[in-house]
Amino acid sequence: MTQNKMTAPVLAHRNGQKRAIVKKHNSIVPYLRGAVKSACVTLGIYIAAAVAALNLPALLVGVLVLNALLGVWFALDEEVAS
Repeated sequence: MTQNKMTAPVLAHRNGQKRAIVKKHNSIVPYLRGAVKSACVTLGIYIAAAVAALNLPALLVGVLVLNALLGVWFALDEEVAS
């Protein structure tokens, strides 16, 4: 019984804060998602060229940057879904 009283205000506060952030930046999120998507496509072409040239350092850098971009992509999808 006391556990419900302790956790409910914390969860309500977090959800309230998150909704305020999404509403505040909702107009720019589609543009950011488009920019990240075009960067991922461009990076995919870069990785294909690095594989064709057997350039291992460029391939490694490309994969690491693609990983970071996909992390940003999924973070933006999370904001839209909330």
